[in-house]
Amino acid sequence: MTTEIETLQQYSIAELKDRWQLTFGYPASAYTSRDFLIQNLIYKVQVQQQGGLSRKTKRRLERLYKSFKKDPDFRPPSSKSALKAGTRLVRKWQGNVHSVTVLTNSFEYLGKEHKSLSAIARLITGTRWSGPVFFGLKVRSNNAA
Repeated sequence: MTTEIETLQQYSIAELKDRWQLTFGYPASAYTSRDFLIQNLIYKVQVQQQGGLSRKTKRRLERLYKSFKKDPDFRPPSSKSALKAGTRLVRKWQGNVHSVTVLTNSFEYLGKEHKSLSAIARLITGTRWSGPVFFGLKVRSNNAA
């Protein structure tokens, strides 16, 4: 597989588009980037050599697709907050105390409803934050080297 990947990386964009046509049975978009072509062709090679997604995973993805198609705001059960409606989250930031109330499917802060804690943390700090980290519900991971 390594040699096939190295070969793909040496191809010109025209050669990659030809390979795409042979592999997928339809032409690549005229606007497709070289990196996109390579990544997807490599994935296809891996699937052919090592197998693709399990039936269980394919069924789960299909159910998720249908749920999102029906309701674009759908959130899978595992991504929903474990916090119960009515819970209050309090955080002191730069000398000010900020209080958030957990609602059934959203959060209330300063009398306004917000879909995520991260949106509220952004309002408070002016920068991008993980809401669960900001409110102490999750420990920040330090992946920096």
